[in-house]
Amino acid sequence: MLQYIYLFFEMLSLTVAGIQYKRMSHTPYAAFFPYLLFICIFEVCSVYHLFVINHNNAWINNMVIAIEFAFFSTFITKTLPQRLHKMLTGIIVGVIAFTVIDIVFIQGFWNMATFAIIVQYSTLITLVCMYFYHLMQQQTDQHISLIHMSDFWVNTGLLFFCLLEFCFFCALSYMVSRKSYYYFELWVIISNMANFILYSCLAVSFICFSRKRISYS
Repeated sequence: MLQYIYLFFEMLSLTVAGIQYKRMSHTPYAAFFPYLLFICIFEVCSVYHLFVINHNNAWINNMVIAIEFAFFSTFITKTLPQRLHKMLTGIIVGVIAFTVIDIVFIQGFWNMATFAIIVQYSTLITLVCMYFYHLMQQQTDQHISLIHMSDFWVNTGLLFFCLLEFCFFCALSYMVSRKSYYYFELWVIISNMANFILYSCLAVSFICFSRKRISYS
């Protein structure tokens, strides 16, 4: 059962998003509730192997990770200066296009699109670092309390999540090439750690709406 502990943290963030939805409804954070609902439904269905076809569920994981990338990359872009939006949108579209190419022509529909996934997480890490860079460039006379900033918590959780997932998929590619099949044990450890960090930080970011929120978008 410990391998499914990540579900608790996903459900926790969904619950907090539901409680705080009214406060978040007129902000980009409103999109988190349907997104987290989708993720939780997917994870529960995966536990019962509802997406397994021919002993394989890699195809659905490729799609969900691509949706995860599209969601978070779009969200982070909104927190960055307007002048960067056109360039970043082009990059996001390019990564999604490469994902389709990887799935269809390179690694195949029934295999994990590890090349595309590594590119996706690399892009998210870069976007998060851009957010922190621009945050440090902010000049304001107001007192900045990072622990009360929703954007800060989302990007902090996402940074560590993406770093852990990036390392896992790099290791997965290597282990598969060497015909080593211990990646499931590695996935249990890394997945639980990554999800604990991300979804705990998301829950905290939603709680921040209980206070007056300072936006740096």
